[in-house]
Amino acid sequence: MEFTISGRIRRRGLRLVGWSAPGVLGAAAWAVPTTGSSRRFALILLVLCAGLLVRGVLELRRLRKPFRLRLDDFGVTLHDAELPWHDVESIALWHPPKSAEDDDSSAPPPRLVVRLAPGAELPRRPGRGAADPREHTLLDSADLDQPLNELVQALREFAGHRFETAPRDVLPPVPRDAHDPRLGGAERVFTDTRGATTPRLIATFTATAVCAVPLALGLAGSGTVGPGAFTGLWALFTCLFGWLAGRAAHQHLRPLRLRIGPDGIGVREPATAEVFARWNDVAAVTTGRLPHTVETHPHLVVYAVPGGALPFPHHFIDRGHRGYVLLRLDHLPDRGRDVPAALRAFVPDRYSALD
Repeated sequence: MEFTISGRIRRRGLRLVGWSAPGVLGAAAWAVPTTGSSRRFALILLVLCAGLLVRGVLELRRLRKPFRLRLDDFGVTLHDAELPWHDVESIALWHPPKSAEDDDSSAPPPRLVVRLAPGAELPRRPGRGAADPREHTLLDSADLDQPLNELVQALREFAGHRFETAPRDVLPPVPRDAHDPRLGGAERVFTDTRGATTPRLIATFTATAVCAVPLALGLAGSGTVGPGAFTGLWALFTCLFGWLAGRAAHQHLRPLRLRIGPDGIGVREPATAEVFARWNDVAAVTTGRLPHTVETHPHLVVYAVPGGALPFPHHFIDRGHRGYVLLRLDHLPDRGRDVPAALRAFVPDRYSALD
């Protein structure tokens, strides 16, 4: 299967040139006859448009460089080299670190990175920021003409166990079959039944009653419970405690819950709807300390399959792979001691425990 990047680069470059070139001409024509603040604004606009024009020209210049990527039974074929699979230790889709401009709800497009086997060589310099001289970036998926899922399917088909789906110390590249829903038996459900919200529930309802009863009696009798400002403040506290009581009741009725079953894994945070992911969309699941943090509490973390995303809200980039923090295990009954056994029962080839 062959992949190209020329179409998207050409469209992006022509779009930048097409929009910025008229802007450069218009801003220059505006700046010549004007003076003062109008001229300064025109010059600023001219500089911005010129920057976009230069970027568009640089994009089009990339088309002059040859590019070829082919994946087949032989290995990886590039425009300047051929890599048989026995020269490839692993190949992965790695997300680069997030920048300040990236949306918190998304991750940067992944890059195709190959890690050479010991003794193998590739006639090019390692990618920028590569921690290992054997790692080489082959392409940025943002430039790919074909859909990303086609690249993922080709990697699964031809790279096999060399296709890295999670950080190497979490789950090393090994042969892995599709998930079997018959594993594990009955679904396991872990619910926080410690009653952690009961004291808060009693306190907020008591405070609401203490505020509401005098307010209701005063308004029913004299129409006030004191000076006007005092009555308004009293009503404000009544509404505040009422809102807190309602929130505490909602959390008490819908506590934290973790569900692990033959189809997938789901978590419901207090007072929210459950978020669920199927095992076929999960590359790895771990229990232990969070990576690259000083947090010492054990957490449950899942990693999305390369090129995919999961619906869980708390995500991060861990050594190029997209991970999701589901919950702290010590918030579950018995500090979540039975969770690893459930994960081993349903996804033994995807689970690993980290220290």
